[in-house]
Amino acid sequence: MRPPFLTALLRRLLGTLLLLAAGIFAPALAGTFSKAQLQQGFGDSYTVGEKLSALPVWPVYHRGQTAEGYNALHAYVFETIDIEPVAGYGGKPINILVVMNKAGKYLDVRLLSHNEPIFQEKSRNALLAGFAEQYIDLTVQHQVQVLTPKAKREVDDQKATLHGVTAGTVSATAIDRTIMEAAAQVAYARLDDPGAKAQGTQAKGPDDRYERMGFNQLVAAKLVQPFGKTNREVQARFNGTPAEGQDAEGRLQPNGLALDMMWLLPGLPQVGRNLLDAGGWREVRALREAGVGLVGVLDSSRYSVVGSHDTPAGRSARLVVVQGERQFEMTALPYTQGLRLSGQRSGVGSNATFRLFATAPGGAFDLALPITLELNLARAGTPPGQGASGRPESQWRHELKIPDLAKWQVVREIPAWWRIWQQRWLDLVILCLGLAVLAAALAGQKWLAATAKRLAVYRVIYLAFTLGFVGWAAQGQLTIVNLTALASALMDGRSAEFLLSDPMAIVLWAFVGASLVAWGRGTFCGWLCPFGAFQELLSLLAQWLRIKPRQFHRRVDAALKCVKYGVLVLLAASVAMASPMTDTLVEIEPFKTSISMGFQREWPYVVWAVACLGLSVLVFRGYCRYICPLGAALVILGKLRFLNWIPRRAECGTPCQTCRHGCSYQAIEPSGKVDYDECFQCLDCVSDYQDDQRCLPLIRERKAGEKHAAPPRVIPILAQTDHA
Repeated sequence: MRPPFLTALLRRLLGTLLLLAAGIFAPALAGTFSKAQLQQGFGDSYTVGEKLSALPVWPVYHRGQTAEGYNALHAYVFETIDIEPVAGYGGKPINILVVMNKAGKYLDVRLLSHNEPIFQEKSRNALLAGFAEQYIDLTVQHQVQVLTPKAKREVDDQKATLHGVTAGTVSATAIDRTIMEAAAQVAYARLDDPGAKAQGTQAKGPDDRYERMGFNQLVAAKLVQPFGKTNREVQARFNGTPAEGQDAEGRLQPNGLALDMMWLLPGLPQVGRNLLDAGGWREVRALREAGVGLVGVLDSSRYSVVGSHDTPAGRSARLVVVQGERQFEMTALPYTQGLRLSGQRSGVGSNATFRLFATAPGGAFDLALPITLELNLARAGTPPGQGASGRPESQWRHELKIPDLAKWQVVREIPAWWRIWQQRWLDLVILCLGLAVLAAALAGQKWLAATAKRLAVYRVIYLAFTLGFVGWAAQGQLTIVNLTALASALMDGRSAEFLLSDPMAIVLWAFVGASLVAWGRGTFCGWLCPFGAFQELLSLLAQWLRIKPRQFHRRVDAALKCVKYGVLVLLAASVAMASPMTDTLVEIEPFKTSISMGFQREWPYVVWAVACLGLSVLVFRGYCRYICPLGAALVILGKLRFLNWIPRRAECGTPCQTCRHGCSYQAIEPSGKVDYDECFQCLDCVSDYQDDQRCLPLIRERKAGEKHAAPPRVIPILAQTDHA
C-alpha cells in the first residue's frame, strides 16, 4: 500500500503538471475592479460614481443626506497600477487598491496582485499584504521610512516608520513607491484640501517639487512669458515681398495683434504641474526624462505656431530654438491631455490653444543658458526662406530668460534604489573585497593550484564565504528570475530600473559579465553560486564520510547535460508568450527555498530543494550540471569567452588521461580537450598539470632526471676482501 506522504506528493506533482500544460499557452491574466465590484464592497451606505475621464479614479459618495449635504463626496478609490505602476523584484508592477478621503488620508489599502517570486504562496503573500496595510490611516503628507522586518510601526503627524518584510526589501520599496506616488497624483488632481494638495505633491514624484501658483503668479514670476506683435509690425516685415498687402484683416485692424502668445517651459515642475492636468504632466515628465527639450505655447495668434519643418497653408510661424551656437529644430507633438487653467488668466485669449513642441531625444536644452525662440513667419504664396526682395522671410525673436531659475530647476531626489545601496554599503564592501580576492586568485591560478592542499583549503574557505555571506547573509543568489523579469519588462516596454533595487545582484552580475568574457560560465557556477557552493560542501562532507559520488558513462553524461537547455527553452517560451505559468516554471530552481528563505516554505518546495541537494551527494553537483536553467543561459553567454585559460600539453589525452579521470564535472574529453561550456573552474586539472606525482609527462621527466642524476654503484671494501 502506498504511504500517505507519497500519495500527497504524487498528487501535488500531478497537479503542477496539469497546471503547466494548461497555463503555458494561456494568455496572461489582467483585470481591474469594476464599478459594480466596488459598489458591492462599499455597501448600501455609499454610492460609487463613474470613473473620472482625466484620471482612472472612482469617486465615492455618502448616500442620502449628511452634514456635508446630499450625496456628499466621501473618498476616491483607485488602483495604483493605473496611475503609477512600479515594478517589484519580479519585474512586473505591484497593484494596490487605495481608498483615500478628501483630506488625503488612506482609509483602506489592499494588496491586489503581484509577481514577486518569493511571495507566491499564501503564507508569504500575507506578509506583503500586511506590509501594505500599514499605510491605513497615513496620509499623502507623511514622510514614510521603511525599516527592518523587526522594527515597530510608529506614526506621528508628519512621519511614519514602518517595518519591512523579510527577504522582501525590493518588494516593500515598490509597494511604498506605488502607493505614495499614485496617491500624490490623485491628491494633485482631485483633493479639495489645498494643504493636502501642496504637501502631498511636494516630493512624491521622482523630480516633482513645486509650489502651488495661479496663472497670473506664473506670469509675474516670468515662468510664463507673453510675446505679441501688432498687425502693423508684422506687415512691415512683408513689405517688398509677393505677400505684401495680402492680409486684408490685418490692414483693417493695424493695431490688433498678429502674434499673441504665452511661452513656457513645461518640463519645469513649477510650470508643468501648475498648468497641465495629471495625464499631461506624466506625458511631459516622461519626455523630459528621455532627454527631450520641451517648449509650450498658449497660442492666440493669427499666425499659428508650427514645427520647424511644417509648411501649412496660410499664415504660420515656424519655431526654431537657438541657444548659443546650437540650433534646435522643433517638432509639434499631439497633446491630447487637458490644462489646469482656472481662475483669472490675464493676457490669455479666449481662443488660446496649447501647443507642445519637442526636440529630438538627447536634445534637451541647457537651462543655465538663455533660450531664444526664433519665429519665422510665412504667408501663402511666399517661398519659405526668401521674399521677392531676396531677404529672409519675416523673423522675430524672443529670449526666454527666467529670473531665479535655480529656484525652479528640477530637484533630483535620491531614487529609492539608491537609498537601498546606501543602506547596504557594508555588504557591498565585503562583497567587492571577496570578488577582488577571487579575481586575483583566478588570475594567479598556477600559484593557487601549485599544491593540491593549498587549492583545497582555499576552495573550501571561499565556498563557505559564498554560501554563508553571499547567499544566506547578504541574499546575493543570482537566479533565472533576474533574466525572466528583465525579458518580460523589455517585452512590455517597461523600465528595467527595478533591477537596481537589488545592489548585491547588480554587483554580482557585473562581475559575472566580465568573467564570462574572460573565463566563461565557470567563475559563477564554480565559485559564486551559493546553491552550487551548498551542493559542493555537502558532497565534500559526504566523501569525508566515505560516500563517493558516481559518474555516468560519458555518453549518458552528455545526454543529461542537454536537459538544462530544454528547461531554459521552456522558460523562454513561457516568457515570450507572457504566460502566468512563468512563476511556476521558475520554481525548478531550488535557490529561493534553500538560500533566500532558509527552507521556510511549504513542504513541496522544501522536498524539491532537499532532493536537489541529495542528488549532489550521489552525482557531483548533479543539479548544476544537468538541470539548472541559469547555468544553461550562462553557457550561451559564455560563448563570448576569449581565453583558453586551462594549460594543456601535447601529451594531454594521449597518452595521459589523469585530468580527464580526475574531473568531477566530466568536462574533459578523451582527446584532452577542455569543454569550457561545462567547466566549473575548480582548478583541479591545473593542479594536476603542475604535479610531478600525478601528471604523466611530468612523472616521466622526473624519473628521467632521477636516473640521469643517480651516482655510480660502489662495492664496499670489506665485501671485496671477504670475496677474495
